[in-house]
Amino acid sequence: DSGPTTRWKSPCIMHLALYLSPSSPTNSAEEPKWLKQNVAEQKKRHRAIMKEMNVDIAPQRVKWYKQFLRDVSTTGFNVTGDMKRVIPKKNLPKQPKRKDKVVF
Repeated sequence: DSGPTTRWKSPCIMHLALYLSPSSPTNSAEEPKWLKQNVAEQKKRHRAIMKEMNVDIAPQRVKWYKQFLRDVSTTGFNVTGDMKRVIPKKNLPKQPKRKDKVVF
């Protein structure tokens, strides 16, 4: 058994969900309703992830950036094996003026 198949040939994300889901409907009259429901669920999950990444943990991310830059300018980072490279503070990038936006 090679798995479920669909009549769609393009790997559109909405159709991909239909292709991969074991609960996909077989009755063509049910497909639009099922597809609409699954797209709505995906959009809801995406909004929750975007909120968490760009709002909820944004202050923590700023701390992570500062810690990373401090670490590479003091203890350095591994180049290969046990070789470390320290980046001088004058060579560190400046913080951009724009807001961070996590894209996944």
